[in-house]
Amino acid sequence: MDLDVAVVGGGVSGTYCAWRLQQHSKGSRIALFEYSDRIGGRLYTVTLPGLPHVKAEVGGMRYIPSQHIMVANLVDHLKLKTKEFPMGAPPPVGANCNLFYLRGRHLRLHELADPAKVPYNLAWNERGLGPTNLQVQVMNTIYPGMANLSLCDTMKVQAFGKPLWKWGFWDLMFKSLSNEGYQFMKDAGGYDANVANANAVTQLPATEYSDETEFLTLADGYDQLPIQLADRFNRDMPGGLPEGERVLMNHRLAEIELGTGEYPYTLHFEPTVTVANKTRKAEAAARVVVRAKKVILAMPRRSLELIKSSFFDDPWLKANIPSVLIQSAFKLFLAYESPWWRALGLVAGRSVTDLPIRQTYYFGTECEQEGGLPFMNSLLMASYNDISTVPFWKGLELGKPYEGYKPTCLEPGVDRIVPQTEFPATELMIEVANKQVASVHALPELPMPYSAVYHTWNEDPYGGGWHEWKADYRLDEVMCRMRKPVDDVDIYVVGEAYSYGQGWVEGALDTAESMLEDFFDLKRPHWLPSNYALLPNPCPGCGDLEGCIECKDCGKTLTSITPSCLKKAQVS
Repeated sequence: MDLDVAVVGGGVSGTYCAWRLQQHSKGSRIALFEYSDRIGGRLYTVTLPGLPHVKAEVGGMRYIPSQHIMVANLVDHLKLKTKEFPMGAPPPVGANCNLFYLRGRHLRLHELADPAKVPYNLAWNERGLGPTNLQVQVMNTIYPGMANLSLCDTMKVQAFGKPLWKWGFWDLMFKSLSNEGYQFMKDAGGYDANVANANAVTQLPATEYSDETEFLTLADGYDQLPIQLADRFNRDMPGGLPEGERVLMNHRLAEIELGTGEYPYTLHFEPTVTVANKTRKAEAAARVVVRAKKVILAMPRRSLELIKSSFFDDPWLKANIPSVLIQSAFKLFLAYESPWWRALGLVAGRSVTDLPIRQTYYFGTECEQEGGLPFMNSLLMASYNDISTVPFWKGLELGKPYEGYKPTCLEPGVDRIVPQTEFPATELMIEVANKQVASVHALPELPMPYSAVYHTWNEDPYGGGWHEWKADYRLDEVMCRMRKPVDDVDIYVVGEAYSYGQGWVEGALDTAESMLEDFFDLKRPHWLPSNYALLPNPCPGCGDLEGCIECKDCGKTLTSITPSCLKKAQVS
C-alpha cells in the first residue's frame, strides 16, 4: 500500500489528524492504523449491566468547556450530545460535605481548613490552609500572580537562584513547605501526580475549581469523540482510499525505514489479534509493509519507544523523547443495587483518602439519566489513583475473576454480569476495595457490588495514564519542535504526551491542530476561534520555531501560549 499520509494511533489526536487531512485533501491517500481492535486510545468507555445510561470512563472522563476550547468547539461542531459531569457543586447537590479520611480521621471537605481537626503537624504559616491553598501560597510567595502568566513569562521566573523550569516540584516544595505540609497536600489532593517531582513550570501554577466550574462529558461515552472522528474519516469524505481501507485495526507499527524517492518511509506493521479484549501479536503472521510520503505518529512516549527506526537516533530526538514522565494510573468501578452513599449526604463529586483507593467518585442512578430505565442501580468509581498506590492493586490482579451476582433490576439479554475486559477485576481486589470504601465512609461493612470493571494503563503500548514534563527541560522548545523533530524528515509526533495540556484531551488536540496548520498548511477550521492560541507560532522576525522564548536571531518574542490548561487542581 502506498500512501500520501500514514497516521499511526487510533486515539483522539490520530483520529483528528486523519479526519482533518481528509477534509482538506479529499483525493489524498490517507490511512489510519491502530494497534488494537478499539478506537479511542486512552479514552475508553465501558457500560456495565443494569446501568446502560451511566457510563464507566476508565480513561479520560471530562472536560471544562470554559477552558478546553478545542474540545468544546469540536464536540459542538460534530453535534455530539453532552451531559453534565457531576462534581457536586453548586448546591443543593454541593460537595462541601464530601469525605476526607486521612491518617485514620474522618473529616468533611469544609473541615480541611480547621487546624484543630486536620491530623497533620503543619507549620504556623500553613495552618488553616487546604491542600490547593497551600500550593497557591507557595506560588504567590515565589511570584505573585503566577497563575495568570503566559508560558513565555513563566519560563523567565526565577526561584531560589535558578530558573523555575530547572526545579522539580517536590524539590521546590521541600524548600517552601514543611514535610507535613507537603504530605497533607499530597494525601488530601488525591493525585500523586499533582505533587510529583515534575517540572515546576507546569506543576506550580494552581487554581482551585470554584462551585461554578462546569464539567461536561459525552452522553454516550467520552470515547465517542475519537470514534466519531474515525467514523467520519472512514465514511463521509469522498476520494482517496476506498472506505474499507482507510481505518486499519490490529496493526502494530514495529519499524520505520527511512529512504528516498516518492515514498521515502517504509512502515512495517505486525498484525495483532484481540481476543477477550486482550491484544497480542498474531503468531506466524507476515508483516504488512506500507510506503508513505509522510507519517504522523499520534502516540504516547512508551509507544514511540517500542518502534525500531534510525529516526529515533537523531541526537535531539534521542535526548528529548525522555523529557516527559510516564505516570502510572488505574480506575476501579463498582456497581451497586442502590446508592447507599446518599444516606451519608453524598451525591456527587469525590471523597479522598490516604488508603490505597485514594479517590472515590459518586455517579448517578440509572433511573435519573435521560432515557434511563426504572432501576436504582448506581455506579461508584471506588478507586482512582496513580503512581505510589498503583503497585498495591497490581499485587491483587492475579486470582479468580470477580463474577458478581444478578441484580434485581437488569435489562433483558444480558449474559455477563461482569464485563469482559483486558484486566479482569479479581475477587480479592473487589473484597479489599469494598472494605476500604467502607472505612472511608465510617461504615462497618457494605454490600458487595453486583458488578465491577477495572482498567490499568501501565502496560504496553501505553505505559501510563498521562505524562508530565520533567524538570530541567525547556518544555516550551520541546513541545514545539517535537511536532516535527527532525528537520529533513517528514515524520510528525502529536498527542497528549508532549503538550501544554498534559492529562487532558485538549492537549492532544492542541498539538494535532498546530502541527497540521504549521506543517501541512491547513487553514484554521471555521469552528475554532481565529484568536485561539495553540502552540507557539513562528517568530514574526526570522521564522525561527524554537519555542516560546526570545528569538536568538532577531530578539523578538514568540507568541505565548494560553495558560488555561495549566490551571488545574486535578487531572482528567
